[in-house]
Amino acid sequence: MDIIIRNKWVSLGGSSVVKDLKGNDLLKVKGRIFTFTRKKFLKTMDGKLLYVIRNKFWRLFVRRAYVIDSNNEKVATVRRKIFSLHDRYFIENSKLGNLEIMGNILGYDYQITLNGNVIGHVARRISLRDSFVLSIADNVDYAFYTALVIAIDNITDAIRNDSN
Repeated sequence: MDIIIRNKWVSLGGSSVVKDLKGNDLLKVKGRIFTFTRKKFLKTMDGKLLYVIRNKFWRLFVRRAYVIDSNNEKVATVRRKIFSLHDRYFIENSKLGNLEIMGNILGYDYQITLNGNVIGHVARRISLRDSFVLSIADNVDYAFYTALVIAIDNITDAIRNDSN
């Protein structure tokens, strides 16, 4: 299954739309205008909350974002070391197993591995607004992997803002 995650043209809180390749709406992402943790809500098209994605407020040498389900349970912690040659993210607390997302040095292509096996791919499109294509198997929870992509985007946005 291929999914396109694209920021809206005009959005103060960082909202996005999630579509399939045919242009059908799958999910929506609502961001908050004023938030220190870049909190975003991943919802179904009818408004049911699936996941909350937010960055860790305090950080020293490790960047973290959390994926929290609708029961307010932390289902994944996405972490990136601040001193890393590669764009490498480790997903902790995942019930699925050992998840890792590793990108090239420019960070525009990522491979998703589960227990050492490649299960998906994320490609970042270069455009005026952030856009990602997530390629993942049809039989997995694509909303969870979409939340992971949003968490990584939150972390990279925070790094970019900190360097400015």
